[in-house]
Formats: sequence, C-alpha cells, structure tokens
Amino acid sequence: MGLPVSYAGGQCSLYGIATVPYLKAKHLSTQGKRFNERVKTANRKLIYIGGEIRFQSEMDLEDYIDEKFDEIFPSLLKIKRQHTVQMQRCDLLCCTKSENQPVIIELKNEEDRGLVSQLTRYRKAILSNKCFDDKIDYSLPVKMIAIAPGFHKDNYTDKESSKFEDDFDFWEFAVENHNNSGRFKLLSEIHEISYPVFGLPEISPNLDRSSLPAFTCNFLGRLPRDYHTDFLKLRTLLLSQPKVKEMVSTTYRKILYATGDGVNHKKVAEITNTTNGIVLFLWLPTAVIKNIKTPVTRFGFVLKKGSNPFSESSSIEWVVCTKNTLNLNEEPQPNTYSGMTRHGMLKWCQPNMYLSQAALGYNNTFWLLINLLKGITPPLDNTTLEWWKSYAKETPTNLGWFIDLAIKTWNYRIK
Repeated sequence: MGLPVSYAGGQCSLYGIATVPYLKAKHLSTQGKRFNERVKTANRKLIYIGGEIRFQSEMDLEDYIDEKFDEIFPSLLKIKRQHTVQMQRCDLLCCTKSENQPVIIELKNEEDRGLVSQLTRYRKAILSNKCFDDKIDYSLPVKMIAIAPGFHKDNYTDKESSKFEDDFDFWEFAVENHNNSGRFKLLSEIHEISYPVFGLPEISPNLDRSSLPAFTCNFLGRLPRDYHTDFLKLRTLLLSQPKVKEMVSTTYRKILYATGDGVNHKKVAEITNTTNGIVLFLWLPTAVIKNIKTPVTRFGFVLKKGSNPFSESSSIEWVVCTKNTLNLNEEPQPNTYSGMTRHGMLKWCQPNMYLSQAALGYNNTFWLLINLLKGITPPLDNTTLEWWKSYAKETPTNLGWFIDLAIKTWNYRIK
C-alpha cells in the first residue's frame, strides 16, 4: 500500500535518521509534489460544523476567491495575490477597471477583531511603495475591503474612529448547502462551489485510498489491513474540523492532526505505530487549576485486547495522561496508586473515572465546562448546557465518546 517517495535535496531517506520531526513538502521529489497537488485539487472540501458550512481553512477560501475572482468581482482587476511589501502582506491587491483606483481585499474565514488596523497597515505600506503604478492610480483613495462570515463589533468601532472611515467596506459572506455541495453568497450574488461538504450527517465519508497524499499513503501502508477502513473514517472526521492539518513523521510511524507541530500549536489527535503497538492520543479537557492557562492535555488509550485502535465502538481499559509514549509497563496493579500529573489528574485512570477526575471530583462539571468553552460569553445557550449534561450522565467506556469530546474541545478552543 505504501507509495514510494523520494526526497529533493537528500535531506532525509525513507527509513534513515530524520533531520526534522515531521515531513514537509520540500522533502518530496518533483513527482511527489505533483502527485500531492493533484490529490489536493481533486479533494478540496467544505466542512459542516456547528450547524454551519465553511471553508476548511482560510487558504481554501483564498484559493476559491482567487479562482472565481473575475466572476465574483467583475468590476475589479486582480493585480496580485498575497502581495508583500514592507513586511506587510495583503491577500489581494486590485484596482477598479473603470478608474484604476487601488483596492485592498482582506479575506477571513472566521470573525476577526483586528481587521481595521490590519488593512490600515497594508494601506500605508502600499502607498509608500506604489508598486504596479502602471496599472494603479495612486492619486485616488485606497479602497479597503474586508470579506468574512461575520464581523465583531470592535471592527465597526475601529472603523468609526478611523480617519479613513469612508474607505472601508465590510462584506459578509455565507456558504450554503446545495445538493451536498456549496453555494457562496456575497453582495446578494450566488456563486457555485464545486467541491463537496464534509461532515453532513446524512452523507457517508469518502474512504477512497487514492485520495490520500503521498506521506499518508506510506503511513497507512504500515498499518494492519484490518484497521484501514476505521483509520480512514477517523482521518476524515479529524480533517473535517476547521484548521486541522495532517503531518506525518519522518519514520512514517507517527501522524499528527493539529494546526502545526510546535509547542504552541493546537492539537487534536496523534496516532503512533511502533513496536509497542498502535496508540491513539487525543487532546482532552483536564483538571481545572488556576495556573493552567488552557485546561487541555494529551491522553492515550489502552484498549481491551484485540480492539481496533480507531473504531468508535472499541472498549477502553485505561485513560492515560501523558506527554510521552504510552508504556504498558507502567500500568498500575490492582489497589495501587498511579501518581498525579501537574494538572491534578491521575496518570492512569479507568474511563468511567475520567470526567470526575477532570472536574476535580465535583458532582457537577460546570467549571470544567466553563473552561472548555473559554471565550464564549455566559449565559451559555441551552443546547450547549444540555450537551454537557448528557456527557456528565454517561459512563464513557468506548473510544467514540472520547473522540467526540476531543472534536468538541477542538472546536471550542479555536474560537
């Protein structure tokens, strides 16, 4: 199943010692890059999350706008995408077709408070440089346009206090489902989005192995065939969340789903495949302690013998709070104490004890809920409260409960 991959520059070998922890596009050969680009183009998607359809990332939104630019903005001429000047980079530098008036467009896939200051910085940098002056008439005011699914009230406050108030436009877009693909709505106009929506409850995920990028093919090829289908289901679920990227280690023995692999990057899941076995790790809420900025940490799962490590129905024996590998030699014996983490969690706890541990033993888990939903202004809506009450009543002994919690945690954390 593994796809042969060669590396440009000789920085890494397929099984050799890696110079970086995760593979990057630069490690692919020219052929591999072409393969990945074909896969990416053929498998672009929208995601359904929280009752809304959105682009999977801001880059996907930019790609769509770039491809459909002439259709969406018939009165504008696109000069350059991702134009950088004086350390400032605007998404789209344009001008009007009628008067060559300069236009800066900033695209956001979610609400952002700092749009006015961001666009003002772009304006200053572009006016000081006056690039493409053969196409743009810099004697005219610079029109600054922000396009987003919604605008924070601070944007309007900043706009009102700006001396360039008349030069700002806030355009709100929406993405709607139409026959399981998308429709992009902007300025009362509708534009088709040809790729499918992931995450719709009534739609089965695409588990076609030919849609996998090169590095993921190699990781999958090292898994037992009995696990392939459930791995692909879990992978589809994880990649259906906003901002999630997939990263494969240089040994093809670890795959990470996160915004990046750095310490400060947000992570949702990791899978390791070593001589000690296949282990799924998830980032879940942890005990609420005042000096813990973000009460989320990494947990691994010890499943009952013979269980599929990717199946939602698999039964769990232990939930292990760890930053490192999961060492079965550390499994506590009956009536022994496994030790505590700095979060106040037992290092090894039985699955039906996880929630009370994470809530520091409180009968209700309200304070854990508040920290999980950090950034959401109380009072909490009834739907969220009812969801949490259902979690508090359940006895989480199967893997699917924890996967669902990790997904919900991810989506609340990225707000």
